[in-house]
Amino acid sequence: MQRVGCVELLNTVQRRVQPRLHVFGHIHEGYGVMADGTTTYVNASVCTVNYQPVNPPIVIDLPTPRNS
Repeated sequence: MQRVGCVELLNTVQRRVQPRLHVFGHIHEGYGVMADGTTTYVNASVCTVNYQPVNPPIVIDLPTPRNS
């Protein structure tokens, strides 16, 4: 996965928020999944930089909360 996008947002996610999952897709050329040990990053853009819908969907299975 190519790192592209906002460095300030990445710093906020890694240092302050630290979610288990961060999903995005506006920047097309960074399609894929990456993890840093705390957060899994998913760029789920289905289109290329030329707006061609060629990337397959990324499916994420989330556990059901115990109290639901």
